[in-house]
Amino acid sequence: MNELQQALSVQLTDHPDPSSVIQALVIAFVLGLVVGAVHRWSLPNRLVPPKLVASLALLPVVTALVLHVIGNSLARAFGLVGALAIVRFRTRLRSTWDITFIFLSLAVGIACGVGNPLAAAIGTLISALAVAILGIVPGARPQEEIVVLRCDVAAYQCGEAQLIPAMEAHTLKRWLKSTRSMRFGESLSLNYCILLRKGASIEALTRDLSAVEGVERVTILSDDGDAGT
Repeated sequence: MNELQQALSVQLTDHPDPSSVIQALVIAFVLGLVVGAVHRWSLPNRLVPPKLVASLALLPVVTALVLHVIGNSLARAFGLVGALAIVRFRTRLRSTWDITFIFLSLAVGIACGVGNPLAAAIGTLISALAVAILGIVPGARPQEEIVVLRCDVAAYQCGEAQLIPAMEAHTLKRWLKSTRSMRFGESLSLNYCILLRKGASIEALTRDLSAVEGVERVTILSDDGDAGT
């Protein structure tokens, strides 16, 4: 019974060496960048959401911090499971990027709660530096949004080839998700996931596409967070 109580007890004096925490978090981030890059390389014909790539790089940092805090304490592990269950079933989040920050917030709170504010501070600082680095990595900038664009065109007058000049002027990447025939083949509905160029606007893209001969309607359906996943 005493051994079981000792295993379930919260070990407030269990503080890992700060240098080992920093080393583990930095290595986790570097390897997370590699995982994100491999994921993008494995899907050459698909537009991968930048938020997903950034999440793949930041999640190993958060996970390493959580495991450093939990250590061999079953009580902390069960507490984390309960907290994550509340997030999973009570909170609706838009993207993996939002979920990653929920995990980070939980990890920092757990570290402070078990009396290890140094690990919480180190984890927060390295996570902030990781976010700053991701903000300058092409294809992994979390502030970039993938937009779902629907373009309806006259089937015998306009096609994707006619849309390419306007698309290339405003988009960094694009991915044709689907093509649908409408009105007994008289019209085509082309649905794209697009990533806008820096400084480009949805309004300008819509205006240029609408000016193409044969384009009947241009619609921005949604801001698609994790489109294509």
